Amino acid sequence: MLRFFARFKGLHKAIFLAFCAVLLIGLIVSYSIPNSNLSRLRGGGNPADAMVVAKVGSREVTLKDFRQQIEALASTFTRGNTLPLATIKALGLDKQALDRLVEDRLALAEADRLKISATDDEVSEQIRTLPGFSDPETGKFIGKEEYKRIMMLREQRGEGTLEEFEEGIRRSIISGKIRDYLGVAAQVSDKEIEEEFKKDNTTVDLVYAQIDNSKVKDKLKLTDDELKKYYDEHQAEFKVADAVRKVEYVFVPTDLATKTAPLKEEDLKKEYEERKQFEPRVSVIKLNVLTPTDENTVKAKIDELNVRVRGTDTQKAEDFATVARGNSQDPSRDKGGDIGFVKKDPNKSGAWQQRAFNLKVGDIDGPFRDGTSWYIIKVTEQRQIPFNEMRPTLEASLKNRQGYIRASQLADKVYEKFTETKDIKQAAEVAAKELNVKPETLIRNIPFFKKGDTLPEIGSNPQFEGAVEPLKKGEIADKVGVPNGLAVPRLVDLKEPGQQLTFEDAKFLVEQKLRSIREPDMARQKAQEIISEAKTAADLEGLFKKEGLEVKKDTNFNGFSFSSMQLVQQAKTAALALKEGEVSKTPIKVGASWMVFGATKRKDPDMARLATDREGIRQRLLGDAQNMAFDTYVKASRKRYEADGKLTIYQDRIDKFLNSSPTAPEK
Repeated sequence: MLRFFARFKGLHKAIFLAFCAVLLIGLIVSYSIPNSNLSRLRGGGNPADAMVVAKVGSREVTLKDFRQQIEALASTFTRGNTLPLATIKALGLDKQALDRLVEDRLALAEADRLKISATDDEVSEQIRTLPGFSDPETGKFIGKEEYKRIMMLREQRGEGTLEEFEEGIRRSIISGKIRDYLGVAAQVSDKEIEEEFKKDNTTVDLVYAQIDNSKVKDKLKLTDDELKKYYDEHQAEFKVADAVRKVEYVFVPTDLATKTAPLKEEDLKKEYEERKQFEPRVSVIKLNVLTPTDENTVKAKIDELNVRVRGTDTQKAEDFATVARGNSQDPSRDKGGDIGFVKKDPNKSGAWQQRAFNLKVGDIDGPFRDGTSWYIIKVTEQRQIPFNEMRPTLEASLKNRQGYIRASQLADKVYEKFTETKDIKQAAEVAAKELNVKPETLIRNIPFFKKGDTLPEIGSNPQFEGAVEPLKKGEIADKVGVPNGLAVPRLVDLKEPGQQLTFEDAKFLVEQKLRSIREPDMARQKAQEIISEAKTAADLEGLFKKEGLEVKKDTNFNGFSFSSMQLVQQAKTAALALKEGEVSKTPIKVGASWMVFGATKRKDPDMARLATDREGIRQRLLGDAQNMAFDTYVKASRKRYEADGKLTIYQDRIDKFLNSSPTAPEK
């Protein structure tokens, strides 16, 4: 153990941003949230922990280092459940963990070269400041014996030894010193501070809408001449590379089947008794990540609040509502974070509010990221939903289920008749008679298509493709689910790879191809047309409604979930540049759609406050500059080490470990 807390010298201000914050969070998470339940990934005490998975110069990254880094990253997404390996890889946690460890070793290797180190006193002083090691009321250190007791418990939980913990703190201090060393030349001008103040304190109320391909699809009318011209100019594209199939099927719609299965009151009562549901009352703490440079600051703050509302072995949990009032950026902060009872919404299962249904009264979940915000939620109450409130849901659910059962029974009859007569019209008549419609309205034809194509009325449907793939020409497949019903398909024709499709055979494929080229351009043009026509933001809202677009409103785009921080920055910068009533002259590409927006109201900041905030902004911008210098330096060092053969990744060892550890905590 260190010459621990024998004496303490005043430690000058240390800036621990980005890399250091991540490292510290990873260390702190393991004791502040002891039930992270990474048991299957952890494999506590595994002798293989000492195996080297990467080497940076003379410094090594062990399997244990790699495992613990994944744990720290996964804690962002987990609530103590199991997370499939496929999800870990899809989130890129394995790569992120390795990259951060390699960057850590690079920084330490460069520290050796620059003769930068951390003393025992510096490590001691840093530990004194960590949540859990100081009395929340007095701020004094908990004492050497209590510290040793906490660290012993941590080791018993398989979260690392005292020596490993202290060495991690030492590494983070060294990284911070390197950051300071590299950023010593960084400067921030008064103009930059003023611009940052304006950006942070200006509010712009926005009206916006998104235009995607679906909004222009019906307006794109492709003539046979256009299709034929494209086919003639691109015949090579329509030489079969993968098998293409032509299919016909009898469609049995569930909505019509539902009408033939009336509901009974006793069935609804029975459904209610079997499906009694409860709603949680939820309180929330929310922090917004306004710019990429705020990322680490916000993450560190939400982790601090998480420790405060949960408590630790030595620190009593604070009242959630009090912490929310003082810190949350959600409108509910004035009510202690209370957002009321949350309703179950199967159509929005990924919404953060729905996480509450996995919690009991008193349970806390988080911190977790959703869009550009971090959340901690707590279930404060639970109530049983009364029958009358559940009735619409019960009716819809029972109708859908009975409708599907009825449609499934009809589809069985269709299949039986189809296989018996080989006549699709006779097969359709079986269902048409009971649904009271004409047989021809139930018959569908799909032109030649290849695997993965978007099919008329069916869309992209692997289940349907799987049903027809094994069929030989003329064979009929059993019923298969399609949107709004069931299908009984027959393979009409099959073209094997190498065959050239005629124009008639390829017509559907040609149209799909042309649409994929023209529809995105049309969506962009439509967005630009709306912008050109709108003189004010008020005009914009009227044009949105005229075009049948969903009108949305927000402030500074704080409530919109962008796919990347770059898009967040682009959208917010454009929004803040608008005057009140002004429309942005250029649409923003968001995924597969184009966003058009205007400012309905603008409130500029009180510049008198700048004097008070100036120094804080200066330090933040200096930190950003140091962060950028550090990141640039580490990336350049990594390239140099790779070129010199001083960086080795043992990917086979990493893959073996991951493949033998099928689960980790679940999002």
